[in-house]
Amino acid sequence: MKKRAALIPWLLVLLICCGALAALNCGYSRIPYPEVLKSLVHPGASAYSLVIMRIRLPRIALSVLCGMGLALSGCTLQALTENPLADPGILGINAGAGFMVMILNAFFPSLHLNSRLYVPVFALAGALAAAALVYGFSRRNGKLRPGYLLLGGIGTSAGFSALMLVIGADMKNNSFQSVARWMAGNIWGSGWYQVSTLFPWLLVLAPLLFLRADSIDILALGEEAARALGLKVERERRLLLVIASGCAASCISVSGGIGFVGLVSPHIAGKLVGPRHKRLLAASMLVGGLLLLAADTAGRSLFQPLEIPAGIVVSVLAAPYFLYLLRRQV
Repeated sequence: MKKRAALIPWLLVLLICCGALAALNCGYSRIPYPEVLKSLVHPGASAYSLVIMRIRLPRIALSVLCGMGLALSGCTLQALTENPLADPGILGINAGAGFMVMILNAFFPSLHLNSRLYVPVFALAGALAAAALVYGFSRRNGKLRPGYLLLGGIGTSAGFSALMLVIGADMKNNSFQSVARWMAGNIWGSGWYQVSTLFPWLLVLAPLLFLRADSIDILALGEEAARALGLKVERERRLLLVIASGCAASCISVSGGIGFVGLVSPHIAGKLVGPRHKRLLAASMLVGGLLLLAADTAGRSLFQPLEIPAGIVVSVLAAPYFLYLLRRQV
């Protein structure tokens, strides 16, 4: 088991590399693989370098990074809530972040010009607001009741989604179409600008989660056992909720409301490497990156010339699995 668990991350990295290489040749036009490799090794030497380096490669990088961030968030939230159905979308974090990004677009268009700074900040503010609402709803007699987190999250998500529809109703048709596409979870039109916006946030937040892996394992033992082992349970839960919200918000700020990646990835990873979070976080991160890369590649290549947003592809594939998990919980 230990040998297999040690090999799984390397196998997932290999699959991501193979998926990325296949995705480079998927789109409106096919590019011979010798030209793909030539563009990667010597940018500018091939006639296809512009398509590879400016359009397809940043899109691939962004889909992998977003999948990783959402999977890390989902894995942490499932441990935090003691509920295998937890996910940043289901807990309202995606909707809170999306609501604030819509506020930015609708009422502060001048700030949107410097989106690398303001979009992630607004998204983080919305995600933390949603997390605070859910956390406040879940406290009973001064203690967090993980069972209420899911119910509070569903209500919070519905509320923020309704507010987004209200704001969108006053937008011009082309602006609303853009927002609706963004809400569906879309990586179309991404470039190195979005990658450079997201990467620093994950570079800071992801290591923080890995450093808390032992604490997450202790929380999984139950509140009483965690207190007996000396863990400050409430403080640890608040810290993990903030970090998980930040991971999800930073991804949502550049990719839109992609759901279910954070739900499905930890379950797949758990079957591969077991429940210990030092391995589970890493495996979930890689599974999430692979899943969103595959979804984005399928969405832009299977139904040409129509392009399906990655968020819709993930939802179509993962929704039956969510219903299966829900049935098992009942």
